[in-house]
Amino acid sequence: MNMDVVWSEEPASRHREPLSRERIVAAATELADEEASGEVTMRTLASRLGVRSPMALYRYVGSKDGLADLMADHVYGLFAVTRGEGWRPALRSLGGSGWAAVRRHPWFARLAFSRPPLGPNALTVQDAALAELAPLGLPAATRMGFVNTVLGHVLGSGLTLLEEQTMRVRAGITSEADMAVTTEPYLPRIAESGKYPHFSEWAADPDRLAAQPQDFDTILEWLLSGLATMTNG
Repeated sequence: MNMDVVWSEEPASRHREPLSRERIVAAATELADEEASGEVTMRTLASRLGVRSPMALYRYVGSKDGLADLMADHVYGLFAVTRGEGWRPALRSLGGSGWAAVRRHPWFARLAFSRPPLGPNALTVQDAALAELAPLGLPAATRMGFVNTVLGHVLGSGLTLLEEQTMRVRAGITSEADMAVTTEPYLPRIAESGKYPHFSEWAADPDRLAAQPQDFDTILEWLLSGLATMTNG
């Protein structure tokens, strides 16, 4: 993997140039939001921007990886860390704002795992969270571990959302009812095999599709409570 990062140099400015990093990232974000998988090609992006050749974009983003860096950092700019109220509200706000950003831009979860989070927005978020953890006096690795535990919940949930969204579009599934219809023919066969009695008991329960007792926020609180056992407060 090419690990050169786009932040190492600024694009050369050009007189009356219709393009800019900001405009390219905004258009790429729109395209990614329109696709269930979040995939963006440089050719499609150039077309959206009214540019004849995709090569014109590389003067601003360096490479496809550079575009990924810029798009990911744009979404990191939607994260927020509450300051001055202690580490737990700080990490709670990090998780909550991150989850809101991922639901708005599910493709971000994939990009965040594929490139180093070294953009200005990503660094600002990490630095703010680490600052709120500093009074605990924990080792540096442990403090970053706290931050990564929350970010892992955000990004893992985001990947699940992205993959489910992609699958539903590919299979033409638009509702939970459609999903139930898709799986229904297989359930009697599974029950008849007798190999999975507890699963079959669940599948036969008419309330099996009711909301589960945990959601993103509940799991986040569980994680924070677990982390609290490593602190003195």
